[in-house]
Formats: sequence, C-alpha cells, structure tokens
Amino acid sequence: MAPAGTLDFRILGPFEVLSDGRPVPLGPGKERVLLAVLLLYRNERVSVDRLVDLLWDESPPESAPKMVQIYVSRLRRRLGRNERLTTQAAGYRLRVDRDELDLDRFERLAGEAREAASAGDAGSAAARLRDALLVWRGRALAEVAGGHFLEQERARLEELRLAALEERVEADLALGAGPALLDELQALVREHPLRERPSAQLMLALYRSGRQAEALSAYKELRDRLVGELGIEPGRPLKELEQAILRQDPALDAPVREQERHAAEKPPQRIARRRVAIPAAAGIAIAASVAVAIALSGRGEGRALLAADAVGIFRDGRIVDQARLGTAPAAVAAGDGGVWVASSSGNGVSDLDESTLDIRRTIPVGDSPSGIAVGRGAVWVTNGLDGTVSRIDPKAGRVVQTIQVGNGPAAIAYGLGSVWVANRADQTVSQIDPRTGNVLDTLAAGTDAAAIAAGEGAVWVVDQARGRIARLQPGFTEPVVTINVGNGPSAIALGARSVWVANTLDSTVSRLDPRSDRIVATIPVGAGPAGLAAAPDGIWVTSAFDRTFWRIDPATDRVDRRVRLGQGPVAVAGNGSGVVVATGPLPGSHRGGTLRVASGELPSSIDPLDGWWPAPMTNDGLTAFRRVGGVEGTQLVPDLAASLPTPTDGGTTYTFRLRRGIRYSDGRLVRPEDVRRAVRRALIVLHDPYYFGAIVGAGECAADPRRCDLARGIAIDRRASTVTFHLKAPDPEFLFKLALPAAFAVPEGTPDRHVGIRPVPATGPYEIAAYKPGRLIRFARNPRFHLWSAAAQPAGYPDRIIWHLGVSPAAQVAAVESEQADVAFDGVPTRRLAEVTTQYASRTRQNLLAGTTFMFLNTRVPPFDDVRVRRAISYAVDRGAVVRALGGPEHAQPTCQILPPNFAGYRPYCPYTLRPSAAGTWAAPDLSKAQRLIAGSGTRGAKVTVWIPPNHRPEGAVVVALLRQLGYRARGKLLGSDYYAKIGNSRLKVQAGVHTWLPDYPAAAGFLHALFSCEAFQPGTGANLNASEFCDRHVDRLIERARALEVTDPALASSLWSKIDHELVNEAPVVPLVNPTQVDFLSRRVGNYQFNPQWHMLLDQLWVR
Repeated sequence: MAPAGTLDFRILGPFEVLSDGRPVPLGPGKERVLLAVLLLYRNERVSVDRLVDLLWDESPPESAPKMVQIYVSRLRRRLGRNERLTTQAAGYRLRVDRDELDLDRFERLAGEAREAASAGDAGSAAARLRDALLVWRGRALAEVAGGHFLEQERARLEELRLAALEERVEADLALGAGPALLDELQALVREHPLRERPSAQLMLALYRSGRQAEALSAYKELRDRLVGELGIEPGRPLKELEQAILRQDPALDAPVREQERHAAEKPPQRIARRRVAIPAAAGIAIAASVAVAIALSGRGEGRALLAADAVGIFRDGRIVDQARLGTAPAAVAAGDGGVWVASSSGNGVSDLDESTLDIRRTIPVGDSPSGIAVGRGAVWVTNGLDGTVSRIDPKAGRVVQTIQVGNGPAAIAYGLGSVWVANRADQTVSQIDPRTGNVLDTLAAGTDAAAIAAGEGAVWVVDQARGRIARLQPGFTEPVVTINVGNGPSAIALGARSVWVANTLDSTVSRLDPRSDRIVATIPVGAGPAGLAAAPDGIWVTSAFDRTFWRIDPATDRVDRRVRLGQGPVAVAGNGSGVVVATGPLPGSHRGGTLRVASGELPSSIDPLDGWWPAPMTNDGLTAFRRVGGVEGTQLVPDLAASLPTPTDGGTTYTFRLRRGIRYSDGRLVRPEDVRRAVRRALIVLHDPYYFGAIVGAGECAADPRRCDLARGIAIDRRASTVTFHLKAPDPEFLFKLALPAAFAVPEGTPDRHVGIRPVPATGPYEIAAYKPGRLIRFARNPRFHLWSAAAQPAGYPDRIIWHLGVSPAAQVAAVESEQADVAFDGVPTRRLAEVTTQYASRTRQNLLAGTTFMFLNTRVPPFDDVRVRRAISYAVDRGAVVRALGGPEHAQPTCQILPPNFAGYRPYCPYTLRPSAAGTWAAPDLSKAQRLIAGSGTRGAKVTVWIPPNHRPEGAVVVALLRQLGYRARGKLLGSDYYAKIGNSRLKVQAGVHTWLPDYPAAAGFLHALFSCEAFQPGTGANLNASEFCDRHVDRLIERARALEVTDPALASSLWSKIDHELVNEAPVVPLVNPTQVDFLSRRVGNYQFNPQWHMLLDQLWVR
C-alpha cells in the first residue's frame, strides 16, 4: 500500500502521482487510463456505464464492468486511502483537494491573472500567467494511451494552454512590449496559422517595432489563409486593427511607462486619460482571436467536458448533465418531457428523459431526418430524402402519422399555431395543421430554405446562398419582404422580441427588429457560427470551427460568456430553463484504417471523364455538391473557387476567383488555366459539347479538336487568379455542370486522350496509388492535401481504400458476410435480398435513387405515333409486377411520372391507374380502359419490337408479355453495350425500349429538358438522348420558361416543372415504371454511413473500426 501522505497529481506533462514528493507506481494500460479519467472528473460521481464507455470506446467486452471494479480496487491500494476513491450510486468519485492537481493550480493562476487584467493590472496578470505556464511540463497526459475521450481532453487542455499563452502576450503588449515579442509570436503564428489572436498580436508588435508594412502583410497572409482554407473572412476586430495601422492611430503606440509619466510636463488628467485609452486600443488588436473573446472577464470564460456524439444540458453556460448517443446527431429539440435527437445516419430519433437524460427509446422515422421541432403535443421530424414529415406521439413513443410535404424538407419549426417546413429542393414552405396533419398551404420562399423560425408575427426563412432572410406572412403566397444579413447565414432563432441570424462566413450574428424589418445590431462571435438558441439568460451561439459556445446579452448586444466544449457542436435548442447542445464525432478520432470495397465493372476507368467514381474523392472543380448525406448533399458550394459568382451580362458571364495555395499531389499549384484545360480536354476527348455547349467556342472545339481554341469562351487572369466564362446564351444549370468530373481541374501535361493507367494528379484527400484495370484500384492519402472547405472536400476517414474490381454481386455480398470486404458496392442481388436484409438488418441501408425506369415509345413510328396507344400502355402496365420482377419494394417503387419523388418539381400524379385518387399514386392497372383505347386506334395485331439492354431484362420481360396480352405481335430484342448508341439513332426506327435515367445533377431540367425537348432530339446521330423522338413546341416553350425562372424565381420554376412533368405524363412519350432503390451492405467494421443524393454512398466518409 502506498504511503498516505500529501498527494500531487500531475497531468500537464508526463502522467505521474507523487506522495510526499516521491513517485507512486501507477499501473499499466486501462488502470492508468481510469485514474486519468477520474482526475478529469475529480470530485464528481462517474457512473460505471460512463467509465466503460470512456475506457473501451465503442466495443467494450462483456466483462468490462467487472474489470472497472478490479481497476478501482488496485487504485485504492496505490493511493493508500479508501476515502480518496469512494463508491457512490453505481459509480465512483475521486476526491482531489485544493491544488493537489496541477491542472487546478494552472486554472487558479490563470483565473487570478484574468481578474488582475480586468482590474487594469497588466503587470500582475503577466506574472500570474507566467507562473501558470510554468506548471506545464510537456504534452498533457503524455504516456497515457487512451481512446477518444483522452484525445479530446488533450486537445482541450492544449487549447487552455494556448489561451493562457495568448493572454500573457496580451498583458505584455498592454505593458508596452513590442520588439521583444516578435520571435515568440512569429513562431506561434507558424504553429497555429488559422488562429486570429496571435496574428493580431504579431501585427501590433510589428507596428510598434516600426515595421508597418510587415504588419499589414501579416494581416493579408492571415486573410488569405482564412479565405482559402476555411472560406471565412477575418473577424471585425482584426479588420479594425488593419484600418488603425493604415491610419497610424496613436492609440496603437506603446503606453507611457510610470517613470516616463513622472518626467513628462503634461497635466495629470491627460496622462490618466491616455493610460485608459491604450489598453482599449490594444484590445482592438487582441480581440481578434475569435472576435470578442478577450473582452470577457475570467467569469465569462468556461469549459465543459462534453463527450463526442453526445447531448448535454447547460444552464448559465455550465453543464448540468450529458449522455452519449449511439449515432451521430443531426438536430435536437426539447419539450414534452424529453430531449429529442434526430440522427440522419441512423434514420431515427432518440428520446431522452429530460430530467435524467436516460435514453428511453430510439424511434425509427423516415429517410435521413435532418430537422426536428416540438409543438402542440407532438414531435415533428423532417425526412430529407423521402419528402415527408414524421409526427411522433411523445407518450406512445412512436410515429403516428407520416405527412407528404415538398421536396427536400430540411428545417422545421412550430409557431403561430402551425408547423412550418422548409423544402430546400422546391424553395417553398409547407404549412401543416398540427391537429390533423393536413398541409394547409404551400408558400414560395424564394430562398434555398436552409433554416426556419415562426413567431413575432411572421415565418422567417434563411437564404444561405444569397445572404438574406425572407419574411413570410401566413395567407400570402410569396415573401412580404427579404432582408440582407451577413454572408452564409445558416441558423435562425427568435428571442428578446428579435430575430437572430448566425452568419457562418462572417463569424457574426445579425439582430433584426421584426417591427421595422431592420438589422439593429451585428455582433462578432466565434469562427463559423452555425447554431442558435434562445434561453432565459440570453441568446446562445454554437461554433463548430473552434468548438465553442457563446452567449449574447440582448440588453447590450455583446458576448458576455464563452464556453469551450472540446467537441464540435452540431445542433442546439432551448429547453425552457437553459439550452441543449448536441456534439458530433471528435475530429480525427475515427481517422485511419483500410476500407475494402468490392464491385463489378464500375469504375471502369480512372479518368475523370469516364464517370462518377472515383473522381470526387481525388479531384476537384470550381464548384461542388456539399459532401454530406441527406438533402443538404444537393446544395452547390464553392470548391476550388473562393465563392459562387452571380452571373452578369444577362446571365452569360461567370467570373470565379480561385483559392490560393491548393496543390496537386505532384506538388504543382492549381492554376486558372487548369480549369480551361479540363473543359477543352472534355470537348476533345468526348467529341460532345453536351455539358459545355453554351461556352463560346465549345461547339467548334468538339467538332474539330485540331482547331480547338477556348480563349474567347474561357478567359484566364493568372495574376488575379480568376477564370471567366463567356456563354453564348444563359445556361441556368451551368454551375451544376462545373461540379461534374468533366470540369475537374487538370495540370499541364495531362493528355488530350484517356489517361489509361496513369492517374491525373490529385487535389483531393486521396490519390490513386495503383490501378490494375478490371482488378484493383488502391487509394492512399494525398500528402499535399490540406482542408480548404469541409463542405466541398472534407478530409476522408480511412487512410487507405482498396477497391477490388470484377467481383460479381453475389461474391461481393459473400465477401462482406465473411468480413473479407467492407462494402458491397453494387448492392444486394435479388435472390439474396430477403436473407441479407433480415439477417443483417443493422448493416444494410436502403435508399431511393433520384432516377426513373421507363419504357420509351417512339412517337414517330407506328403504333406509338398514336397517343391513344401510348396511353393504353400506361393504363395497362402492371407496375407492381415490375417491382416484383426486380426483387420487391427493396429494389423499386412504382411510379406513373418522370420526375422521381423528393426531386425539384415533383408532385404526385398518376392518371393511369384503377380508381385515380388525389394522392396521385399508382394502385393497379386499368386493362379495360387500355383495351378500349387500343380498339379505337385500330392497331391491334401490329408488330412491336422492344429493345432491351442487359441490365433491364426483368422489366423487358414484363412489358413484352403485356404487349402480347394487349394483342400486339411483340418480341424482345436483347442487346449488349451498344444499346444506348443504337436506340438514339433515328435511322433504325426503334419502336420501344427499356431505360433508366439518373440525371447528371439535381435539376428538373436534367430529366425534362435532357430527354424531351426538341433540342434533345438529334436525328440520325448516336448522341440523341430523346429516344422517344418527342418534340412539342408548347412543351418546349414551357421548358424554356422554367429554365429561365430557375435564376429569378426558383419556387415558381419548381411549380412550372411540375406542370411540365404532368403534361408529359399525359402525352406519354414514355411509360414510367418504377423508381429504383439500392440496398447497400456493409461489414460490422464500418460506421458513419452517409448517402448523398448526387454521389450516393460516401466511401471516404466511412469509419473503419
């Protein structure tokens, strides 16, 4: 037993315990980790369940509780006093007295320093902070091998040390220091290039050293880093410091020292005033750390030991309780006795007891829940990928109603007696009656509807892309007014008779007076604010970038409290007496390992021109689709470009400024001409101007590659780092097209032909390390990659990805079953589907694809040149039989229309069913009506050949049998890989065929314009996508009108696309059959599954345990 003397616990460096100055032997492994955890939770009860979670992360052994008991027994013997480590209510408490822990000594000294600074005593503050920093002996908790919790604690403790170091420099600056601090500050900026505070301090020190130009250069370098890597501008205080340096503000000079003041022949009052002014001016510089951080007193600072993937309740900035969640949270709400947490990856809502935070149940909801609200005795959840809202009864603990709303529902709010849903794809707001669940109205938001709030007499909708909010009035179909706020607004809250908006890219919060619709205050906060909640004690703001939590005092419009969370907050909500915060995974905690993928023929090439995979993991374009799961994955964001431009010259000119400092994996910088080279290469290699035909000179380029010159169509300015596109006519989908692999930048030397086995140098987080066609692709981390936009190109989790090619679907499933592979990329084959989804339910994910399978009918060839025959086929086809032929509802859903569900412009519509209903869904075939139409056409007995590709034989067999049943002499013609070229050749007079269309980007034009416009019909060419050869000038005019409205009035455009879709259904150039779904099968090693509507499963975002 260890001696029972005075104990000294040391965690700020190598982990050790001293008793009366002599080291106490510490046990190995988990026993050492347990003591570290108990020290971090000193003087608090920690439950056994919590200790098990912290010691073994996500995979504790069954014996874990017993092992904790054994470790506690050993620790008691080592510490020598049983009363030190006591058992309390299924948990343990370690008593640590004042100053026995070095962390407590450090925090006490730092707190005393802050009090001295608040009192204006910079000398005492500097001395106390030096003493505090001397407590540190090296990296915190060194020589302790822990899991996620200790990783996050090391990061938090290092943040405390850095903050103290910055405050000590601040105190030195307040004392008049300048040149003496330069070496230290330059090293600090090099080590932490994205922290604003050290850069501000360096600027002030340089200025005081007579190096004004270098001070301004330091500002420019920081701004370039922030814009280039995070996509945000420096905070307002740093901008004010730059302006103060430019005008050589005397307030920036070093303060007059005491001895100088006695010698000066000036009135004492002026000296006193001067002494007060200087610390305030210094505060301008130093406040730039994270906007207003140093304006806070010691009592305004706080910390919270909030775990990763957890939810915590806070009052006055202090954590009251917390609970770990089984999956990553997406949204949180509180009310009706519970805390409700939606998980997009888990497709469920966790119901936690509000008083104990015990998880009572997990409630399955729809696909990719992303928003949650409580009101009128119910919990309301938006399901982003299936266009519905789930209504949960809190008492029953289950979904009691599923309500169809608009497309891409994201945010939701309760207020003004209704439930309000922001439909991001439609740019509309649905009003739901909370009593009946009926949709009462659909309002045009005119925004991308990123967030929503209801109250203060209106509904408020955030337009993230345009930097504004829309005020909607119930009863009015369009916004009453739109109000400009900051850049990249992403969250909204109501409180203190005001509307509050978090501007992520500006690092500010805007306060709006709802009576005047004017911005009355703009308040600097932490970097990248993304969450807001109103509470009795103020407005709370979360910042994921610096993992902090801020309180704004509405009485002063200033931040008066900051809490360091240690984790990135992903959602926040008020709960009556305080706020609830949900945190995501610890950055880097799931990084590492090798992901093993098995697939068949795809990807068939590593050239970005040849398909979707794997280019988005390795390379980048000017724009990108947000690389997340759920409906947010259809949002366009800047990638290599610093921002998304507003087109000029009537929509024909787009100018992009590239982010600086991005390199290819071979070390070369990405330059503006690389973008032009990529577009030119696409036109030459593909011989098709399909994507880029609107660019001046693109058509000539594709027609004659030898004379290809895009200088007039794509202008380059290397000095300004800009790329300017000049279009012949407006192209509303142009920014979407630039996000496709064909537009990904390629460096000089990339051949104007397919690259074969030599990959294009990478810009993304991965590079192709090896490629064996038809056998294997091996990905490794790109050593030149640095994070510039987590939205466009986040850092991947696996260190390596091994992609095995040429594996049959059945063999893929077998490999995942036996843990020889982690992902069956091609899904689960029909004959294994029931078994796999039953036996491995927790490892399968089903997603509806944004596509439609249809039977095209050639409107220029008998018998389908008669609209009666086309409609007859639509009435007669048994879509349920097609679903069964494909393997059941896990593989397909029946449809009567071209646009798929939850897609911009989709409105349910099905006239071709037995007993049509207002719901617009298919129920059963109507053979009698079909027979009457065919009889009237006089075409019974005609010969019909249905062309069938290899991947559509089940559907082909159903439609051929149907045609025979209707009296036609029908046969199927099976084709190979030449199918798509042949059906587009009008010279072959193909009568009918089966086809699936998944658009290249999430726009209705990608279906309706691409397949059914007169422009899409190109007779006599294999490039003809309009296999129905359909051309209706009235429909064409509607299509062009809808495309034009995409830019000026997206909500009205969505409504018009719906009308066009329904008109095409009536004309029946195609017979829509089903919307395909995919079932992904994963190994038990894999976590963090995310389904992106554009790129489908995000392989690089999977965790490998």
